[in-house]
Amino acid sequence: MALKFKLVSAIVLFLILKYLVHSIVQQSRISKAKKQHGCAEPPTLPSKDPFFGIDTVRNNLQQMKENRRIRTVYELSHKLGFTFQSWPFGRRVISTVDPRNVQFIFATEAHNFGVAPQREKAQSPLTGVGLITSDEPIWSRMRPLIKPTFTRTQIADRELFDVHVERFLNLLPKDGSTVNLRPLFERLILDASSEFIFGESFDSLLGDSKIDASRFIECFNYAQTGIGKRIVFRKMSFLIRDQKFWDSCKLVHDYTRRHVERALQQEKERVGTRKIEADDVDSKKKYILVHELAKETNDTDVLCSQLLNVFFAGRDTPGVALTNTFFALARHPRVWAKIRQEVQGLAPEDLSFEKLKSLRYVQHSINEALRLYPPVASNSRVCLRDTVLPTGGGPGGSAPVYVSQGDTTTINFYTINRRTDIYGSDAEEFRPERWQTLRTTWEFLPFGGGPRHCPAQQLALFWISYVLVRMALKIKELRNRDEVEGFVEDLKLNMESKNGAKVGLVFDEADATVE
Repeated sequence: MALKFKLVSAIVLFLILKYLVHSIVQQSRISKAKKQHGCAEPPTLPSKDPFFGIDTVRNNLQQMKENRRIRTVYELSHKLGFTFQSWPFGRRVISTVDPRNVQFIFATEAHNFGVAPQREKAQSPLTGVGLITSDEPIWSRMRPLIKPTFTRTQIADRELFDVHVERFLNLLPKDGSTVNLRPLFERLILDASSEFIFGESFDSLLGDSKIDASRFIECFNYAQTGIGKRIVFRKMSFLIRDQKFWDSCKLVHDYTRRHVERALQQEKERVGTRKIEADDVDSKKKYILVHELAKETNDTDVLCSQLLNVFFAGRDTPGVALTNTFFALARHPRVWAKIRQEVQGLAPEDLSFEKLKSLRYVQHSINEALRLYPPVASNSRVCLRDTVLPTGGGPGGSAPVYVSQGDTTTINFYTINRRTDIYGSDAEEFRPERWQTLRTTWEFLPFGGGPRHCPAQQLALFWISYVLVRMALKIKELRNRDEVEGFVEDLKLNMESKNGAKVGLVFDEADATVE
């Protein structure tokens, strides 16, 4: 017994010594590298727990609960500096809103920063592994497969989207009563994206929906909130006990699997019956992602994961952007009047991809809403290999910052988008006119940047623009009906107006007849 105890003690002592030696060697190597590159530490967020940063984690969760997490980071950036560090759960997180660092992380050395260490475990219960959760080799294998879905040829097909927009417009009250546009935008984008990705719409805007769409949205939104918490907790996410999260993920998976199995069966039948002369007919068919992926693999799990990865991003962001945009427009009738003036005389059939892009004030208004209320308000990357950020260290914040493997870098777009040195002294104001002369690169990234920028960017902008213009052609006035004037953030993975966009609509006389 004594011998066994001595043996265990020796092993434990050996492991401790090995850890200490490794730490000393690691710190020595980092110190030499810092000196070589002239690095300095950025300001540190004060913490009562210098070892595990439990109070930092607790504060972060409390800020999310009180709907002020993103705004708090904005305030900290102005208090500590545009680059600062914190140590939640004892791991280093570098927060930066310097465009030079953003370019470095997203483009210059994108290969040194990944998403898998942060996203795969946190998000896989809902989406599995795929394009938006994984690094190499999965990412490079899936990107070329999915990218053709979002070519201009596909997104210029207005007819598919227009069916759902017509249903949405028919649900808007014409008697001036208050309506919250948020759930209607959610259903609109849900229907359009489900048809675009799965080949069959949820038809949630119809009274006779084929499935319980509201239940699906509820589960999807709840699962997204759960993923946000799991990202915060990372390796400690086992501490979260939430059966509703797992039940919500299961409902989403069950629905997706049914679509995948249907697509695989259709692909099997298509291959079995296809004739050579049918090629010309097939080339005219709409591009449906599930059908295209089914040509590449018959692995149901792989198909489910890739579809949910795309759906996860494509379903949410356009709807959130529309809600946030109309939140702003309802509070600025002058802007709505100018949009109406620009689109006067247009008909729905005129609204091609190119025509919408040419409506400058419409595009400026969308940019301004994306700037002030970005759906993707924050984005993180994990350092995969030791490297050096260009700036942010030292007393003046101008020295390079050494970043070690495993460190997390977080970019708060909400804060970058409100920097007065970039957008002017009125950066907090909604003023689309600023975009007439404003030129941005790495200062404005509503859809990310570099090789991992959102492949659906143009599709999302097309949908947002199309809905905005269709509404402007019918609605004379947008009247704010929200009792709360300011923006209250609802942070899941995206940042949405918690109160939605509560408005009263005044239709043109020709469109005001109550059916």
